[in-house]
Amino acid sequence: MAAIGESDIVEWYRDKTVFITGGSGFMGKVLLEKILRVLPVRRVYLLMRPKRGLEIHQRLEDMVNYKLFDVIKATQPEVLQKVVAVKGDITMEGLGLSDSDEMRLAQEVAIIFHAAATINFQEPMRVAVNMNMLGTKRVVSLAKKMDKLESFVHVSTAYGNCHLQEIYEELYPAPMDPGRLIQLTEWLNDDLLNSVTPKIISPRPNTYTYTKALAEHLLVNDAGKMPISIIRPSIVCGAWKEPLPGWVDNLFAFTGLLVGMGKGVLRTLYIKPGIKLDFIPVDMPINLMLVSAWNTAVKKYNPPSVPIYCCATGSETPLTVEKLTDHLKTVVREYPLSSPLWYPDGSAKNNKTIHTLHLYLVNIIPAYIADFIMKLLGKKTIAIKLCTRMAKAINALEYFMLRDWTFHSTNTQMLWNSISQTDRKLFHFSVADLDWGSYIRTYQLGCKQYLMKESLDTLPADRRQLQVMLWVHRLFQLVLMYGAWCIVSSDSAVNFYSLFLSGASRMLSLAPVLAAAEETEAS
Repeated sequence: MAAIGESDIVEWYRDKTVFITGGSGFMGKVLLEKILRVLPVRRVYLLMRPKRGLEIHQRLEDMVNYKLFDVIKATQPEVLQKVVAVKGDITMEGLGLSDSDEMRLAQEVAIIFHAAATINFQEPMRVAVNMNMLGTKRVVSLAKKMDKLESFVHVSTAYGNCHLQEIYEELYPAPMDPGRLIQLTEWLNDDLLNSVTPKIISPRPNTYTYTKALAEHLLVNDAGKMPISIIRPSIVCGAWKEPLPGWVDNLFAFTGLLVGMGKGVLRTLYIKPGIKLDFIPVDMPINLMLVSAWNTAVKKYNPPSVPIYCCATGSETPLTVEKLTDHLKTVVREYPLSSPLWYPDGSAKNNKTIHTLHLYLVNIIPAYIADFIMKLLGKKTIAIKLCTRMAKAINALEYFMLRDWTFHSTNTQMLWNSISQTDRKLFHFSVADLDWGSYIRTYQLGCKQYLMKESLDTLPADRRQLQVMLWVHRLFQLVLMYGAWCIVSSDSAVNFYSLFLSGASRMLSLAPVLAAAEETEAS
């Protein structure tokens, strides 16, 4: 734990009680770990619901067994006793809290971190409204009953106003009255609501960005004089420095692309050349959340209007598509994943037709052939499932891969300037010194260890396997060149036979790695 006397922020958290929604999510787990490892809080309440047959106490026990909490368990295991799971659900009235739990929270809580939300871009409007908007409204209602409340931190998104190219840290006009949208979800049946959703959310691309923008208005309107702050992270990715370099636990957003490319599943990506991709390591917004909670109470820095803090990299440390492609090609081969389905050698396309054609030729059709062969071998089919999952993830991100934004972060930089050198070390959220090459290397290793559960001891063997797959890949390219020659020769019979033979040969050579992928999926 930090030397408390040296940190204004650490000292402010002393003996305070914290309430977290979304504590079992990716950001929520990192937030909880940082609080327990660094801050001398009295207690942390986590809003949790039973899931998959597990009660909340079992879920909490399973969560703290993540490798994420290993440092705490090794150095100060007693702080885990500060965490209390509270049964509830943001989709239920009153958050589904019992009277006794609500009274306990109202009497004790001084700080709220509201991070619970659905981040599914394809979520039906009714679900998105209930979780992102009504969920926020319910947390605010509970907060109004808290006599000791000093700070309420709401996690939003930098893309809430993505219909604009240049976005400042301000509350933009609501696209519609939040109350009217809530009423629509109450009045309309699913079919009618789904049919009008595209018109409602336009020009935003999905229900996620739309409802997150309206949730900010609900918060500001309902909160009144409540001490609030809003954090707008861009695309949140694996950890940069803490709690474990590269730590990640899901396949969302960029992580899915990194793993897909490393496994040889992702062979093509539709993207606009020259644009900046705004990824942010998860530890940056977490540290910003902790500092903003302190600042909201002590007012070291006073934003000119609603305290909104953007946590993004594009303005200070831009990452272009071209730079990302170079970094990816290096790290997926230098630190390969075990048992890739094919040699990682995909490419970016700026033509939709070419991208779609490539997707079918090198992903979809081979996936069907591979599963057919696996079925003949009496094995579980997995290729189509993996391919479909990857295509869905790519389609959801497509809007963000074809546009460029400028996210201004004046408030965030001013807040950074207002804290001491000690607190800058403890709660680092400045992106000025982020080195993308080093970070993506760390990220790849994190995906291998924490997400794919692969030991770094296998790297020498994995590199040898990759070399073998490179030779297979080059041989297959020669076969394709022969097929192209057959097409030019206008001999349709030879052409058809050659293409079929090359595809079948490729899939037969993949049988061992597909079996390995099946075992990975099962585990």
